[in-house]
Amino acid sequence: MSVPTKDRLAAELRAVADNARPANATIYRALADRAATGEFDDYGDVHVCGPTALFVELNRAGLTKFAARVAAGEFDASAEESEAWARSQTDPETLRIMDAMGIGPDRSKDC
Repeated sequence: MSVPTKDRLAAELRAVADNARPANATIYRALADRAATGEFDDYGDVHVCGPTALFVELNRAGLTKFAARVAAGEFDASAEESEAWARSQTDPETLRIMDAMGIGPDRSKDC
């Protein structure tokens, strides 16, 4: 599996912090710490939509360039993460909706 999105996001926020003005660096580092917990993941359970929550926070802080990267989907969940989330679902109604939308887990390789 590739590097988890939360780790890629946290690393990139820290890398940007290293080159940012001190006040902005503090914000980037704080967001990186939160990102490392999975708070801003597509399939996290802190926000309805983690990337949107991060986008809003970045814009409020005036960090619009990084916010644009988030909006462009650079830190969206990978296909592997999406598949893992789909496989973890057990609620019958969620499974029914996923099946109806054609977005259920890929069972073609199941034994």
